[in-house]
Amino acid sequence: MLLLDGAAGVGKKALAMQVADMLREGSNEPLIWLVPIDGKAEDRDTPAKIAANIASASGKMQKNPFHTGYITESALISVGMVEWLMQNFVLVASGNRVVIIPNADQMNEEAANKLLKTFEEVPRNTYFILTADSRHSMLKTIRSRAVCFAVPSITDSEVGEILLHFGYTSSESILEFAMGSAGRAMSAIDSNYLELEKRIDDFIRFTENGDASAAILLCAGLEKSLNDTVFFLEGLALKIKKKIENNESKIERLYELQKVLSRLLAKKFTAEQALQNAALRLAG
Repeated sequence: MLLLDGAAGVGKKALAMQVADMLREGSNEPLIWLVPIDGKAEDRDTPAKIAANIASASGKMQKNPFHTGYITESALISVGMVEWLMQNFVLVASGNRVVIIPNADQMNEEAANKLLKTFEEVPRNTYFILTADSRHSMLKTIRSRAVCFAVPSITDSEVGEILLHFGYTSSESILEFAMGSAGRAMSAIDSNYLELEKRIDDFIRFTENGDASAAILLCAGLEKSLNDTVFFLEGLALKIKKKIENNESKIERLYELQKVLSRLLAKKFTAEQALQNAALRLAG
């Protein structure tokens, strides 16, 4: 069993598919996927629904294995899905067969324990390839049975080449935001991050100048979109960090903005509330 871990969007699924192709060379066995499924429990309560959802998600991943938007954080692998997987092992394989389990760290504990029994007695000619953001989020008993390989972040030039290959247009801002993840860059482009970046720049400028009203207006309605909220906060953090590192003007106010936002978010304020409160405090 192989476990690939690393940041989202750096190419773990792409590497898994390449290894699977090598293992299956000369074999007529189809590639098997076990993909976390989003939605209600009834979306995972019959073999037909499980098969349909997995076929849809895995089809997208095979077309673009770098994109991070095909599996949400709320998606999971249930024990019923593991039981569905095991039906693939009823017949003896005629050649090597490979199972890819992307985002295996989104498996619930019951499913992980069920799958552990299969890992302890792996069917003949069967290979498992798992991916996860961190191997430490997996059960220790699963980690101990796997060969673990850390997939590193990729360079900006590599991110740019991957974006071009999949029909995306790159830019300096997108590469900076990507932080070595092609999938993160794709999600940012899909979410129109470059438009959101203008609001981030304006928020910093208004806050530096003590214009709380203008900064607060920029935050209005931000949480109508979860993606906008996440990208705004992450983009803001990156830009503040860069400005501080470059020792730009009004650095004391930037330091204060950074500290105030961290405190407010830690107190479970919503992103919009935290941003508005930070703007008010710094204008005072």
